[in-house]
Amino acid sequence: MGPQEVADAIDLLALALTSGAAITSCLDLVAEQCPGRVGAELRQVSAALHWGVEPRAAWASVSPMWAPAGAALVLAETAGAAPAALCREAAARVRSEERHRLETAGAKVAVRLVLPLGLCFLPAFALLTVVPVVVAMASSMLGDSGL
Repeated sequence: MGPQEVADAIDLLALALTSGAAITSCLDLVAEQCPGRVGAELRQVSAALHWGVEPRAAWASVSPMWAPAGAALVLAETAGAAPAALCREAAARVRSEERHRLETAGAKVAVRLVLPLGLCFLPAFALLTVVPVVVAMASSMLGDSGL
């Protein structure tokens, strides 16, 4: 289960919520359409809500990737706001966090590549450019001094 799958499921949940159905019904519908762990975790949240578990606790029982969706739905229930728009924002937040994580990982790789490249190219640069210049200067100085 990756962040993209979670974000897609949250988008599906937002679409289902625009119909005006109950959150648990929408969770069940989306869980049927999502294979694997995504569907299982949505079913788990739905079952917990059916049994009367507090929404924060129900969403805390699944992967932390669902935190934005859980926070959005808890906020919608608490404030009486439309949950679909908040779910769309939660899906965008999940995608944004994943994009940021990938950019950070890419930057770390670039930094880690500098050391091996430096260790390979610096000796070659010294042997091919600096040493011949020093040898030429030394031979011309020694040749001019008469030694």
